[in-house]
Formats: sequence, structure tokens, C-alpha cells
Amino acid sequence: MGEVLATAQCPYCGVGCGLEIFRDKKGRIKIRGDKSHPATKGDLCLKPIPYPKVMDIGRVPFPLYRENKKDQFRQISWEEAVRIIAEKLKENQPDENYFYISGQLTTEDSYVINKFVKGFVKTNNIDANSRLCMASAVMGYKLAFGSDGPPGSYEDIDDADAFVFAGSNAAWAHPVLFKRVLNRKKEYPDAKIVVIDPVFTATAEKADLWIDIKPGTDTVLFNSILHILHKKGWIDYDFIGKHTEGFMEAVKEADKYPPEVASKICQVKESKIYKLAEIYAFSKKVLSFWTMGFNQSSNGTMKNLSLINVHLATGRLNEKGCPFSLTGQPNAMGGREVGYLVNGLPGYRDVRNPDDRRFMEEYWGLPEGSIKEKPGQTIVEAVDGMINGEIKLLWIVCTNPAVTMPNLNKFWKALRNTFVIVQDAYLTDSVDYANLVLPATQWGEKEGVMTGSDRTVTYNRPFAEAPPQCKHDWEIFCMVAKEMGWGEAFPYSSSEEIFNEYKKTTEGRLCDISKWNYKDLPKQWGGKWLYPDKRFPTPSGKAKFNPAVYSEPADRLEYPYSIALTTGRTKKQWHTMTRTGKAHELLRDEAEPFILLNDEDAFELGIFDNDYINVRSTRGQIYIKAKIGKIKKGVAFAPFGYGKIYHFPSNILVSDAIDPVSKEPELKFSAIYIKAKKKRIYRLSDEIYQKVKQTFPEVKNFLDEAIERGYRCLSLEGVEKIKGDFLKDLTEKMRELMDIFINNPTDWERATLLNEEIAQIYIKLRIQPYHQQLISRSFGKAVGDIFDLPEDVSQAWEYTHEFLAHGIFELVKKHYEEEAVKKNTE
Repeated sequence: MGEVLATAQCPYCGVGCGLEIFRDKKGRIKIRGDKSHPATKGDLCLKPIPYPKVMDIGRVPFPLYRENKKDQFRQISWEEAVRIIAEKLKENQPDENYFYISGQLTTEDSYVINKFVKGFVKTNNIDANSRLCMASAVMGYKLAFGSDGPPGSYEDIDDADAFVFAGSNAAWAHPVLFKRVLNRKKEYPDAKIVVIDPVFTATAEKADLWIDIKPGTDTVLFNSILHILHKKGWIDYDFIGKHTEGFMEAVKEADKYPPEVASKICQVKESKIYKLAEIYAFSKKVLSFWTMGFNQSSNGTMKNLSLINVHLATGRLNEKGCPFSLTGQPNAMGGREVGYLVNGLPGYRDVRNPDDRRFMEEYWGLPEGSIKEKPGQTIVEAVDGMINGEIKLLWIVCTNPAVTMPNLNKFWKALRNTFVIVQDAYLTDSVDYANLVLPATQWGEKEGVMTGSDRTVTYNRPFAEAPPQCKHDWEIFCMVAKEMGWGEAFPYSSSEEIFNEYKKTTEGRLCDISKWNYKDLPKQWGGKWLYPDKRFPTPSGKAKFNPAVYSEPADRLEYPYSIALTTGRTKKQWHTMTRTGKAHELLRDEAEPFILLNDEDAFELGIFDNDYINVRSTRGQIYIKAKIGKIKKGVAFAPFGYGKIYHFPSNILVSDAIDPVSKEPELKFSAIYIKAKKKRIYRLSDEIYQKVKQTFPEVKNFLDEAIERGYRCLSLEGVEKIKGDFLKDLTEKMRELMDIFINNPTDWERATLLNEEIAQIYIKLRIQPYHQQLISRSFGKAVGDIFDLPEDVSQAWEYTHEFLAHGIFELVKKHYEEEAVKKNTE
């Protein structure tokens, strides 16, 4: 078995797998699952196994400094590094400083940093990379239940009969949890797995129902389900009456989206919406898992609320189910518990609550009023402050925002304009923009606790000696605190001392661990079910329905930016590949970035598998390999974690629009343009031409009626001006164009003029190239309805219409492309 060196929680995703680190017979350090861990019982995925081999590759060698970013770094001592930081903090006003930390830190690290920033620097300008992944889920839980925290546990998987994965590729991103779901499916074959995702993911491959939703429209889908449940009476009135409030307000909003409306917005079959409603109505126990496909959206909070509303309407908590948000990082849960976002304080407290501020001020020995009541700027909001000079210092800890932030060209500009401290174990992409680099210890070299997605807290024991130049993250902040004259408040000599201070702040709180010690761990706070008596930490004690108001993504899909880009992870890599990217066995088949395209989209663009293509958004462009696969038409997918060493991080393209409630950015919907590699050539066979020519006398009297009906379909697509003079002009011009093509094909001059005139009307109405097929199909249907023609002849008329429309749309596309270039250069 080998000598056991330590037990710990996995340092990657938020499942929180228990690991056992041991030395084999040859003296090599290896990792396996810890069978005694209550959350995962010895299971693990591939990612942590190579960790001991790669943990020392690419480390920060010693403190590095340069006042000017154009200069080379020089080695400095820790004493000089601490002095430089203290001088900067003293020079700046409190809110001229910004701190950006990580869900990969231990709870003790995050507690000390939060205390340092909010209590002593006296700014709430501290945020974490959880803002990019979990902020919408946090707000969903708070608005519905009164507090953050998943209400269920992994144990709930073992007796559930329905699993809904919404915007979650758990098979890759949370594989151990997904294996547990598959084991339940094997044990109980009637259990249903539903996947809601525009990409046919590895999770979708195992699903009974794949709902290939249009990105950004999940709120509509779940509102439609609530509408069906209410209309059919398939709801738990007893639960609603005793334990909730606000039901009818939520239903009123949901009633805007009956299935016939929702199916058009979401671009899914109505039958799939009805099927999902049945699953929520009649299953014994439903678990809904979601991650970034829900959260990373300008409508993210509402997506969360729409799903939670369905659970509340059907009473699906505890023995009947759970709305379960899956965390993306190993200790994002612990960071939220200590309040490491702009509004948080330890023990799920909030700076906006005067009692919470007063408690922490007394506990930290601060005068009343020391902690500001207004939340700080979130990291995405702070970018403008860095560019305009309002924020002068950015201290980055244990994260790599130079790859993960949205709209990277803008963020890189902000980094170049700010004094940047990077505190990390590794020489990451963010070091390129740093003035000061501090070498830190990492998982395996330090002790501390982490909380997994199911609220299980695990103590991480070190198993390796840290390089001599490295210091613990909490230790670095204590050194700076001492230099600032705050040493008495930061006297810690061990992680356990910090834990013992922090845990007292949780006494009587939902996340109470006040009586725990390191030796008690791993252990789950809150028990199997967070609300076993269905009493909630709200003023009324009841859970709250919230009207889930749908809003479209900030980016509009208008040619040339007419494909929706969504981003995510690969199977074996994690975040920005700082460690997983150094393991050869994990890089196999994932050695370079790619963009996944729908096969029809690729065909229309003349793109083949493994072609290298240019991809643009209004924010920048990248050069990347194309892969053709099973993904919704009009949607593309790219992994976000490949850094600048791969030349073009995909987040160059990504929108920095934010959710108005959670302030989480819209990483999952960005309008992109992919220029065709090979022009698709449209030809019309002589057989089709002869069919329309021979039947022209039969259709000429009502051809204008069919053409008009073809254009009328655009009113259903939001082209509101397709009426009156515009409709009349288009009908007349298109009829004349068809007449010329069929009866006088040598009149190129008039045909060319008509093409240009019709194109100009399309441009005025902002008609998009994807409307081309809709108009032609609608025209073809009208021909079939109006004229008594054989089906193949009606089809020939539709083909002819599409052939002529193609030439018009080539002019429209050229105009939109030139317009986009002009906008980007202004």
C-alpha cells in the first residue's frame, strides 16, 4: 500500500474529492482516493494523479521587482518586497487599491486577506475569481432561501430518480459526481438524466433527453415549465402555502412563456419542454445540477431563480429533491463562507448589514465605522477604474486573470496602467503585467481547510517541503500588516491559529463550525439537508419565489457577428493549465486550443476539420484550429484555459457585459464572426430552371402573393418594419427579378440593379443572412398552398427563390462586414 504521507481535498474542481498521498515502494510520491472521506469515498478523476510530478515546474524563483513594466525584473529580498507594498498602500487612498483573490486559497488564507483588506486597509475593493463563476448562484440562493449554501448533499444522488444538468458538462468538469449519478442509473435503470446544453457534451451522451437550447435563454425554458406545472395543477400547494411566499408573482412572469412561445425563443422542440415539465411533476426525487452555463450570463441570477422556482413549486427539497449548484473551484465555498467577495464578511455576513459590520469590528478590535457599508467594485467593474487611474494598485493572489477575464484586450490595457502585484506559486501569464512578483506556497506544501460543493470541510495536510523562497499566502499578508503597524491584529504563527479565530465568527450562523478542530475533519456543516424543517433564514422564515425576468444577452447576433460563442473546460485540463498543462498524460488529445463548429455552419463557411481559421468579435480576434462536431447550429464552443503561450486566449473574444444583480460577466454568450474560407457556390440545375419556366404561366398572376407571404415570416423574427411600403417594394422588386431570371435572363443590367435595390432595403430593415432560408422556405410553403403544383415543382420554385436570394444576401453581407470594420477602427 505504501507509506501514507497526508490526506487532503483535491486542489481542482469543487466536488471536493478526498485524496490520500502516499510514497510507493520505489520512493515516489503518488495520489489515490481516500476511501474514508465521507463526500467521495475514495473515488477520483485523472487530474490530480500526476500532480506530484509537476508541482515544482515553472515556480516563481524569488521575489521579483521592476518599477517600470518595460524593464527586466530584478531579484529582491522579501524585506524589500514587503517595504515596497507598504509604501504603495500608504501612498494610496484606500479605494485606490484593489485585491483579487482565489477560490483555490485555503479558508485561512482568505480569512486573513479579507480581514487585512476590509478591516485595516479599509476598502471593500476585494473580489475573487468566484465572481467569474459562482456569483449568480450565490445571489440565486440568497434571494430564494435567504442565504448562500447548497440545500442538499451528494447522498441525495443515491435515491433520486431524475437528474437535470443545466449548463453543466459534469462528465468532464465534475466527473466524480457524475460517476455517482451513473452508478445510480445503473442501479435504477428507470432514473432519467436530462442535459440542457447547446453542445452535445460527454454528459449529453449519457442523457435520456438532450435539450439543445439556444445559449442565454434558460430563464425562458424554466419559466415555461413553471407555466405548464401551474396550468396543469402539477404543483405542491401544501408546501407552497406553508413554506413559501410570492408564488403568484412568479407565475405571472412565467405565464409570458407558454411552450409555443418558449420553443421559438429557446429554439427547442415544444415536446422537450413538455417532457421536462413531466419529469419535475411526476418523479419521486429530482436533483437539478447547474454550473457556468447558467451563471456566466447577463441574465444569470434570473436563470438561477427560474430553476429554483420550479423546485419550490413542486416542493422539491430534501426528500423530494434539491436545486444543487456545483462549484468550480476547490474552495470557492470556503471563500464565500469567509466573505471574500466585495460585500462579504465572515460567517455569511454582509457589509451592508450594520449588525454584521458591528460584530466584525468588535471581533477584530476596530473602532466603529472602520468597515465600509458600501460594497466595493467587482473585478469587471474595476477594469475601467484601472484604465482611468482611479485604481492605482492591483494585488492578484493565486489566480491568473490575464487569461480568465473577459474582453482580454481591455483587461490587458488596465493591467499595463496599474501597479500590479502577482502572488503565486507559478510564473503565470499575469506575471507578464506585474511590477512585483511574490513566490507563494501551494497545495501540498501548506496546511489549511477547504469546503467542497456539498459543504464538507476537509483539512489539507502538507506532504512536500516548500521551496525555500516561498511563503504561505496568509504569511505574506501578515508580514505586510506588521510593516503597516498592524502586527498585533495579525500575530499568527500557524494556519491552525487562524482557523481557531475564524471558526468563532461562524457561531450561530448557518455555516456554523465554531466547535470544530482540525482533528474533527472532514466533516459536513449543515448536515445532509440544510433546511430539514423547511424553515429558512429569511424575515418570514419562508422561501421566496422571485419573478424570473428574461433579458436577451448583451451581444446581438447580427451579421457579421452572427454566431454565438460559448466557452468552457476540456476533459483533462483545469483553469489556465498552470499544473495540468505540464502533465503529458493530461495533454494527450488536448495539446492545443480549438473552436468547435456545427457541421452545417462549417459547410456553409467552407471550413474543414483541423483548418486554422480567424475568429473575430467586436473586442478582438484570434487564430485557432476548427473542429467539427455535434453542437447547435449557429453556436460555437471554445475552451477558455489556453494561455498566451498558445498565442490567442479565447477570452479575447468574450463579452464583459455583466448581470445587473450578481455582477457576473457574460462568458457564455459572445457574438463572433468567422469569415468563410471558401465561398459556397450556388448553382441552379437546368432541370429546376425548366420546371419553373414551364409553370410560370400558371403562377404569374399570384406570384406576388407567394413572395409577400415569404417576407411576412420576418415579422415573427422581430423585423417589425416588414410591412407597408417596404413590403410592397420588396414584393414588386423580387417578382420582377424572378420574371427577368425566368423569361429574360440576358437582361443582366436590370437584374443587377434590382439585386442592389433589394439589398438596400434589407440593410435598412437590418435583415440578417440567416433570414435567407426562412424567407425562401416561407415562399416555398406559400407556393404549395396557393398553386396546385406537384411537390417537386413547388420545391423547384423554392430553390429558385433561394438561388436569387443568395446573390442579394452576398451584397448585404459585404455591407455589414464593411460596416463592422469601420466601427472597429473608429
